[in-house]
Amino acid sequence: MRTRQKTRSHLAWAAARLMAEQGIDDPQQALNKAAARLGQTDRRQLPEPDEVDAALIEYNRLFRPAMQSAELDRQRVLALEAMEFLAEFDPRLTGAALDGTAGRHSSITLQVFADAPEEVMRKLLDAHVPFRETSCRCRLRGENATLPALSFYVDETPMELCIFPATAAGRAAAAGNREGGASIRELRTLLGRAAGTENGETD
Repeated sequence: MRTRQKTRSHLAWAAARLMAEQGIDDPQQALNKAAARLGQTDRRQLPEPDEVDAALIEYNRLFRPAMQSAELDRQRVLALEAMEFLAEFDPRLTGAALDGTAGRHSSITLQVFADAPEEVMRKLLDAHVPFRETSCRCRLRGENATLPALSFYVDETPMELCIFPATAAGRAAAAGNREGGASIRELRTLLGRAAGTENGETD
């Protein structure tokens, strides 16, 4: 059991290093690459993506705390600006900018809610924001689903909008995907708390 846990930890650390140094956003992709490099073919030995995320946070804390902290704050500020612009679609921040693993290669991921993707497209077009139509994966009504998404750049940082149906089912699905997302208010609180920590303030 101890050997298996050691293998999982080693793979999680190797995957985290790939994410930090090569700009890989997806923990599973980094994990697969790390396993291939290390010759690990037993899928039962692979750690969960959450373990890779935890290793990435520790890697950044040990090896590049100032740079990672500044980049995380920058991405959260960009996310907040985008969310305020998209407020009518009840945006939620998810992914690396929320869980604290964001680095200079990370993209910002937002969940938005609309009756039709065209509503979000129109909002971007009216603001002269060039975008590309893509897709995102999630759980919807208990099954894997592919939802429409829009990707574009803000201050040279990639941003993706995953468009959920503006229904109770759509909102429940969004809440059930990973951390569920942070609202505008919650992100403002998060940024305020980070600023207080940097200024030496404590509760």
